[in-house]
Amino acid sequence: MVSKSVEGEAKMEIATTLVSIAAVHLLAIASPGPTFVVVTSHAIDGRRGAGFLVTFGVLLATATWASLAAAGLGTLITQFTWLYLALRLAGAAYLIYMGVRMLLGVVRNFPVELRQESRSMSGWRAVRAGFLTNISNPKVIAYYASLFGVVIPSDAPGAMFVASVATALLVSAAWWSFVTLFFALPLVRKGYVRVRRQMDGIMGSLLIVLGGRLLVSR
Repeated sequence: MVSKSVEGEAKMEIATTLVSIAAVHLLAIASPGPTFVVVTSHAIDGRRGAGFLVTFGVLLATATWASLAAAGLGTLITQFTWLYLALRLAGAAYLIYMGVRMLLGVVRNFPVELRQESRSMSGWRAVRAGFLTNISNPKVIAYYASLFGVVIPSDAPGAMFVASVATALLVSAAWWSFVTLFFALPLVRKGYVRVRRQMDGIMGSLLIVLGGRLLVSR
């Protein structure tokens, strides 16, 4: 009876930990940021496939950072000043580059059809866009290191960390799939077409601002 009680408490603790990670992670990724801009900019053109490929790239980066944090390498990476700085500069440059590209499209005022053609890309490029947007931000690994460090007990078994990484991946997959499907809806797309230049200008400017913040942050 005692062993069953202990086992039940252990399972309850694991479930509580994973639910906490899922809730915190959902709140974190639901906040508008570079990933939101990249995913929606593909889905809004009616290319659900491209949106899902971008999401796949995001998940690859999520798996990379979360696994490194779970393995205890998050703190180690942040201690290498030169590596952290290189990742931060690369991430800032990439976000600013994407923002400038969007603003150039607004300035040149491409017709919708031509702009869709100019934005069309191979599956690999869509995956790369999602992956680079996330992997080039070193603050992500600090986030996972803090999340796992606070929520997961220090004496937790290795399986707990594996389950935590899996939970973060599942939540990310569910959220970004929802975003892709929502912004690919015909009604949403029609509304977007009417204000496309303004929205692209806002999204492009937002990417540049986010890149600039990453550039000057410490």
